[in-house]
Amino acid sequence: MKTVSLLIIIAFTLAGTSYAFADSMSGNDSMMNDKMSNNSMMHDNMSGWGNGAMMNESSMMSDRSIDLSMASPILGASSAPVTIVEFGDYQCPKCDAWFKSEEPTIKTNYIDTDKAKLYFVDFPFLGADSPIAAQATYCAGDQGKYWEYHDYLYSNQKDIQGGWANAASLKSYAGILGLDASKFNSCLDSGKYVDRVSHNKDVGTSKGVQGTPMFFIIGSTGPMQEIVGPQPASVFSNAIDQVSTQPVPEFGPIAILILVVSTISIIVASAKTRLGFT
Repeated sequence: MKTVSLLIIIAFTLAGTSYAFADSMSGNDSMMNDKMSNNSMMHDNMSGWGNGAMMNESSMMSDRSIDLSMASPILGASSAPVTIVEFGDYQCPKCDAWFKSEEPTIKTNYIDTDKAKLYFVDFPFLGADSPIAAQATYCAGDQGKYWEYHDYLYSNQKDIQGGWANAASLKSYAGILGLDASKFNSCLDSGKYVDRVSHNKDVGTSKGVQGTPMFFIIGSTGPMQEIVGPQPASVFSNAIDQVSTQPVPEFGPIAILILVVSTISIIVASAKTRLGFT
C-alpha cells in the first residue's frame, strides 16, 4: 500500500510540474511578443501619433497597474469587469475626433450595458491652455457635472491655443452648463486642481504615454492591451472582448504522458501486490 501511495504522489507531482512549466512557457511567449511590439512603437511618430497609430494586440502581463486615484469619476458601472483608461488632452484634435466618431459606439455597446467602465486621465501637453482646461473639469465635478463639462469641451473644441480653452472662456462655459459661477470661478482661480492634473500627466509619462489619445483596456483579472491613437470602435470591441475572455493554460502533452505512464505503473504494481482499486 505504501508503494502505491508513493507512486500516486509522484505521478501528481510530476503532472503539476509539467502543467506549471507549460503555463510559464506560454507566459514567456506573451512577454516576448510585448517586447517586440513595444520596440515597434518606439519607431512611430509619438508626438501626436502621426499616421503610425497601432494596437498592441499582445497580452501585457508584466504591469497592469495604473494609478487612477486622481483620474476622472467613473463613467459607467463600478462593477463593470473591463476598465478603459483614456489619456487625453482637451486641445487634442485626434481626441476630439475619437470622442465624436468612436466613443458613442463604445458607450452604447459596452459602458451603457455595464460591460466596461471608462476613466479619463489628463495628459495636457499641447499648450498652456491644456492644463487649465483639465482643471476646469474637476471644478465642474465639484458641482456634480464633470462629464457634462468634459463633453462640452470636446463638442466645442477649436484650434490649439485659439483662446477657446483659456480661463475666461472656461468660466463662460460654466454658466452655459448651469453651474454656480461664483464657486466655479473661485475654484479655477485658486488653482485647486493644479496638482491633480500634474499628477495625472506624470502617471501617463510613467506608462509610456507620449501623445494622445492613448488607451489601456484592462480585464478584471486578465491581460491589459494598449490602443494608440483614435482607432475605430471595432478595434476597441476586439480588445474588450479579448480581455474579457480569460485564457486557460493548456495542460500540456508532457503532463498527459506522465499521467498515462504513472497510471499504468500503479496498475502493474497493484497487480503484483494483489491490491484492488475501486
